[in-house]
Amino acid sequence: MPALLPGRRRRAERPDPLPAEVRAAADLRRGERVLAHARLRHGGWVVATPSALVVLPPASDEAGPLTSRYAWHDVAEAHWDPEQRLLDVRLADTDAPPVAVHLDEQPGAVPEVLRERVMSTYVLSQRVQVRGARGVTVAVRRDPGDDRLFVQVVADEGVNLTRPQVADQVQALSRDLAEQVGLRL
Repeated sequence: MPALLPGRRRRAERPDPLPAEVRAAADLRRGERVLAHARLRHGGWVVATPSALVVLPPASDEAGPLTSRYAWHDVAEAHWDPEQRLLDVRLADTDAPPVAVHLDEQPGAVPEVLRERVMSTYVLSQRVQVRGARGVTVAVRRDPGDDRLFVQVVADEGVNLTRPQVADQVQALSRDLAEQVGLRL
């Protein structure tokens, strides 16, 4: 075997392919590739594709699993806790509850792909402090499906976006960030 050149690493072993029945249940779009996947702690799967995080709960005796699909630009932030093997996903829709994804023993590349995919949708972002550590994040994000840019506003829990002072700050920052990338609001 030839010696590795400095700075070059061997390609990591490929993970097992996603089982066909899981691929079918994930209802992937035509041509949609699987970037990473892992089993969930109590059954089911999580699948990362170029456009979304797909969570398939364990099959049940009833109507079958209800697959959840989260487009990367709809994920405000995600945190990986390796000790608990927990992906804590906060959605941009502040009315939606956080999504807790408990991975099995082998998380594979899911945590890394999750971080990379979410971060790749951010073009610009800035935070408005409202009260103490609470605030609002205003971001220009890219939809990976069609490369469309849009402004997204995500408020921390307890922040009222309708308060005049908060609304004015968010509106001004939204306009400023949109102008920086050539978007019209």
